[in-house]
Amino acid sequence: MALELHIVTPEGEVVRGPVQSVVLPGTEGDFGVLPGHERFLAPLRIGEIEVKRMDGQVYYGAIAGGFVEISDDHVVVMVDACERAENIDVARAQRAKAHAEEALESLKRETADSTSFRVQEHALQRALIRIQVAAKSHGL
Repeated sequence: MALELHIVTPEGEVVRGPVQSVVLPGTEGDFGVLPGHERFLAPLRIGEIEVKRMDGQVYYGAIAGGFVEISDDHVVVMVDACERAENIDVARAQRAKAHAEEALESLKRETADSTSFRVQEHALQRALIRIQVAAKSHGL
């Protein structure tokens, strides 16, 4: 038995096909999806996605927040961004991390508005998860 996985970003479909299982970063914690899962709709946070393909290989990706809908062994992941581990530019992610850390420190000193601080926190989280996922051996 298989799940039909669809990962969609504003740029289009990133992944489509049968898989054995998926682990997603929910806002309340990570959760796994197997065939026969109950109907479910949940928000997702910035984090790592783990996909076990039908051949047993496990692949990883970095996603930016969004939602997942699970229904009748179909898993539809709608996110702002999804990068396969092998496609992540680690040097670029390191630069983004450094930039976000500097901006956060500056905002703390200047007591800037909370919106700017949240934007930089989001950028830092994305950079950190991209670096973590890039260290994995396989991409989606």
